[in-house]
This record gives sequence, C-alpha cells and structure tokens, in this order.
Amino acid sequence: MTLIDVRDFYRKKLEGYYSKSEIDFYFKILIKSFFDWDSTLIALNPKKQLTKLEANKLINTIKNLKKFKPIQYITGESFFMGLKFKVNKNVLIPRQETEELVEWIINDNFDFKKKINAIDIGTGSGCIAISLSLKKRNFNFTAIDNSNKSLLLAMENARLNKVKINFTNNDILKTFNDKTIYDIIISNPPYIPDSEIKNIEDKVLKYEPHNAIFVDKKNPLIFYKAIIDFSISNLKKDGKIYFEINPVFYNSLLTLIESYNKFNLVVKKDISNKNRMIRLKMKNE
Repeated sequence: MTLIDVRDFYRKKLEGYYSKSEIDFYFKILIKSFFDWDSTLIALNPKKQLTKLEANKLINTIKNLKKFKPIQYITGESFFMGLKFKVNKNVLIPRQETEELVEWIINDNFDFKKKINAIDIGTGSGCIAISLSLKKRNFNFTAIDNSNKSLLLAMENARLNKVKINFTNNDILKTFNDKTIYDIIISNPPYIPDSEIKNIEDKVLKYEPHNAIFVDKKNPLIFYKAIIDFSISNLKKDGKIYFEINPVFYNSLLTLIESYNKFNLVVKKDISNKNRMIRLKMKNE
C-alpha cells in the first residue's frame, strides 16, 4: 500500500466519527510519531510504498480512534511548552490552561540569579516541574505524587528532557515529613466534582485517571486547603503559591483563603477569560 492509500483508507473507516480535517490531522500526528515522517511527505511523496508492518501499525490504530481514545494515549506522547512528554493511562494529558500557569510562573519570577526551591504537588507526568526546570535553571524542584506509576513516568520524562528533579511518593492529604522551606509551591490538583461525571466527554471519562480529575462534591476544596495548610510550615515568609483552579469554585476558594488571613491574592484569567489561576503570597507580618 502507498501512503496515500492508507490515508484514504483512514478517511473511509473514520467517516462519521470525525471530520475529514480531524482525520487528516490525526493521520499526520501518527506518521510523525511512529515513523518520524514529516506531514509534508503526504503531499511530496503520496505514492511512497509502506511495508506491511508500517501499514498495519497505522491501520491498527483505527479501532482505538473509533472508541475516541485520545491521540496522545495512542502515540504515548504529548507536547507541553514545546517539550515532548510520555503519557499513559496513569497520568492526565497536559492541557493548554496548565501551560498558561507555567508561563505566568516564568514571567512572574524573572530573577535568574536567585536560587529558588520549588515543589510541584500532584506532579502527574511531571510536565510542570520539568518545563519550569528547563525554562528556569535556577529552580531546584521537588515533585510529589501519591501514585508510584505516575512517578515512574515522570522520572522517565525528566530523563527524556535531561533535567534533575527530586521525585517522591507523598500524599498531600496525609501527614508526611518534609522539612524543606520552599520559595514556591505549585499545584494543579483534582478540581472537578464527581457530581459532574455525567457531563464529561467519553474521551476523558473512559481513558484519563479519575483520581487526577475528580474530587468529592461534598469537599471540592480539600486539596487546596491541604496545600495551604502545608504552606504554613513549609513556605518562606515572602514565598508564593500558584494554583490552577476550577472557576466554578472561585468564590468558595476566596472565602477559604481569606479565612487564613495570611495571604495576598492575585487572580489570572485563562485564554477563555475564566478565572483559572491564582497566586498567593504571604503577607508581611
């Protein structure tokens, strides 16, 4: 089979599941990921002959695309802040909103000479800690997660991107011994109430890890409170906390933060003009 034959076969088999432009987009991603072929190859060399192994590797992905499995889980990789990360069913696929959080942290901490101790709580794939370690070489990162499987993948991503990070298996909802005093605490914790499961797309609900997405509807701010409590003993007096948040709970979160009477707060909207990120800074006492 030629490359164009396989592409046309894709279009036929996935018609009704995706638009033609989506099918072509996924096909280009797959040939790049599987064979490192540039997408222009289709236009420049449409009659390129594929081996049986190459053709079958592409054709075998059709059944997963019909089940709306995210393309990132099919290829086993995702891109975040221009960097490649391995992903699997144990970690969330990195989102654009989280890129906005990382960009804010970069722009908000422009002193490259000062050594910064930072911790990423609930690191998942490691995308936040790894991206910041590469963009801000003065950051010294610890990254924690309560899943060993997530940590193994995050460690692999750190090796892939050639950065050194201290990964540890800890659960912020449980007491753990950490005597480090941090300049910066960062977290994108679970923040979708489990009552919203019925409204979540199948491609998320069926494939992404629920424990990294959903939180008990009766206590939706549990992670934020635990992290703020952790900051009382582990954040420098002029230190900062950066959160990605659920806009739905913005007012409730403000009430929680104000109850501590210890922080000044800045809110930042995402590209969709939603309250998506906040920064807390210890008040001067």
